[in-house]
Amino acid sequence: MKIKPYAGWMACFACVLSLLMLRFVPPVLSGWTEVIVAPGQTLWSLAEKCPANPWDVVNAIAAHNHISADETLQPGEVLEVPTKASPFWTRLVFSFEGGNHA
Repeated sequence: MKIKPYAGWMACFACVLSLLMLRFVPPVLSGWTEVIVAPGQTLWSLAEKCPANPWDVVNAIAAHNHISADETLQPGEVLEVPTKASPFWTRLVFSFEGGNHA
């Protein structure tokens, strides 16, 4: 069986492209805790306290609390915010079937 000369390069390109795409998968946020909004606080300032990309955290806080991401927060408002972030690759599960493949 003859393999076309560019097939190996295409396989390498596909692997690199797949790894680059994984970078854009948002992290899993956990450790949600209640916070009382102080005067002047925004979703962005709350998101910066979580060890993840603030854009992802702002969207997650908004979705979790059923509010708009551009909503102005009121002092005294209670929101749940994440305290931990797990990157995508920590969720990957690999499965190998055992057996004799002779």
